[in-house]
Amino acid sequence: MSNCTVTFYKDKDYSGKNRTFTEAQKVSDLNDVNWDDDSNRDDMKDDASSIETGSQAWIRVFSKENYQGRTVLIGPNSSYNLKDLKDDNNEDDMDDTIASFQLYDHEPAVNTTNITNNFIALYPNGVHTKKDDLYNSEVYAQDSSFRVYDPIIILDGSKVAFTINLDHIQGEQDDHATVTFAMDFNGNFTDQIQVTYEIQEATQVPDWLIKIIDGAIDVAADAAKLLADGAEIILTDGVGVVATVDTNKLIDYTAKAISFCVDHINTVLSAVFTLQDDGGTMYFPAMVSHSIARLVLAYYQELYVENETLTFDGTKFLNSLGGSSWNNSKHNAYVEFSVNGYPYRSYYPDSSFYDNQFGMLSSVKIDAVTDNEKDDHLIMQSTYDLNGNLFSVVGSIDLFSRDHDDDYEAPTSGVLTYNDQGEMMHITKDGKITKVLCDSLEEAYEKKMIMALRYTAKKYDIELTQQQIGLVTASSSVLAATEAGI
Repeated sequence: MSNCTVTFYKDKDYSGKNRTFTEAQKVSDLNDVNWDDDSNRDDMKDDASSIETGSQAWIRVFSKENYQGRTVLIGPNSSYNLKDLKDDNNEDDMDDTIASFQLYDHEPAVNTTNITNNFIALYPNGVHTKKDDLYNSEVYAQDSSFRVYDPIIILDGSKVAFTINLDHIQGEQDDHATVTFAMDFNGNFTDQIQVTYEIQEATQVPDWLIKIIDGAIDVAADAAKLLADGAEIILTDGVGVVATVDTNKLIDYTAKAISFCVDHINTVLSAVFTLQDDGGTMYFPAMVSHSIARLVLAYYQELYVENETLTFDGTKFLNSLGGSSWNNSKHNAYVEFSVNGYPYRSYYPDSSFYDNQFGMLSSVKIDAVTDNEKDDHLIMQSTYDLNGNLFSVVGSIDLFSRDHDDDYEAPTSGVLTYNDQGEMMHITKDGKITKVLCDSLEEAYEKKMIMALRYTAKKYDIELTQQQIGLVTASSSVLAATEAGI
């Protein structure tokens, strides 16, 4: 007989109505489970006051349905009045709050609380708070407001399933995105990365789905392995045995994560985000990419001995653009600079760092400063290898000084990156891959971005100003400044 059992009691001191669950299982919503099998509605959600576990039971309980909210892990042969059981953050007790649980017949392979705490720490400027009793970090990024919810983490057999929910905060109704993917206990991707967007007032916003092993992604992944080959990393398993992980495997894991971020913003921007809100909606895909990168790193920090990563020096970035100090009159620090006599504004770049076997993901919003109600702007996302060398770059522009067209697509440069032969490649949103004959990625990016801008202007009969054209050159200056800061 299995000793993987847990018994919940309605009252404290293990009395009153009770219900026992046997064998490893997951219950996502105790609102659907009654204390007994009779027809009277008496669900268990937020209604347990004591708990007992068998000799082979490990259970993680949650204060919200779908494995969210406050949580605590309870081991075998345990008995608690839930009033005396604090959550993992020692914030409050668990009495009359359990809404879902995950029951295991062994100690969980990873500590999901540690992963969540690692993830939260990667948003150091975020305000960790609650919305509808769900934990999230409210962050300002590139002069817009976003909400990144604590990840939902489910251990399932030999893999860990992750879900991240994000909001672009707006005045009336928020944009929303949901990210899902899964990894094994070595940090290798096992399932597709999927992103679903809900953009307010958009009549047609398709789900965006890409298999990390298919199509254009392979180009970036192979290049990442080529550029990032390095030393071993140490793995410590749950019982303290130290072993080495094959470097090529770890590089492959990280390459797939960063390759996804390379292609993601390019695919989404030109096809979906045509609504204008001064940057927040267009920047939303970059926030999604950062959330994936940071959750992967948070998981690696739990799996592996933590190593030094690249760092970003904001002062070097500032000096490269000719600035002497950051302007803090907006939510995010920014610097204003000139190109060919026209004023532009760059915000402090957002940076996400991978472990030291790879490098960094950076994104930034650059404005053409005008007297208009809203500024034309360019969103640029770039990645770097473990030596700080540029590995990929992609940009997209939104022009406010144009008539609205229902079929408008923002001009985008496409992804500029390398193949496994070290050749520069151009990947467009339809997955088409062509070789680029330029001396550098920087040169290729500016060339493709200008071409895309002029094509859009011709298609939609937009008379471009010199300042709008100069926005591309300004973004190239910001790209150079980013490289100087690494």
